[in-house]
Amino acid sequence: MQSTQIILNNIQKIQDSSQNIKNYINSLDKEEYVNLATAYNLGRAGWEQNYFYTDAYYSFIEKNEDAGIEVTLKILDAEFLTKDIKKKQVQSRYNLHLANLEKHDEVYDHDWLGMKPNLIKEVQKGLDMLREIS
Repeated sequence: MQSTQIILNNIQKIQDSSQNIKNYINSLDKEEYVNLATAYNLGRAGWEQNYFYTDAYYSFIEKNEDAGIEVTLKILDAEFLTKDIKKKQVQSRYNLHLANLEKHDEVYDHDWLGMKPNLIKEVQKGLDMLREIS
């Protein structure tokens, strides 16, 4: 995570030329690249809420509503998205990026790379999410 924050800081210093950003990202080693892609993907997509529409989900809502508690997404996430589940999601995304890592002629596949402001915003959100579980 620390190296990803350093990479993000370096990207922020680069002028808004996507080619300059792509050149910088292509210079990263595999682990740095996969960490950056993982943080970007996490920030962009958020936590997977696979607990929706499960028996436990419906039971939890019913129990709380019977007690007069309005169940919000924040309450649901606190109940069902534990640190361990979040860590597994991060590891799964990391493994997916690692497995799909391709570099041809010294250039990574940048399908996930958008404009600089979007890249910065999404990576920062991803890093904030990673701090939640560290």
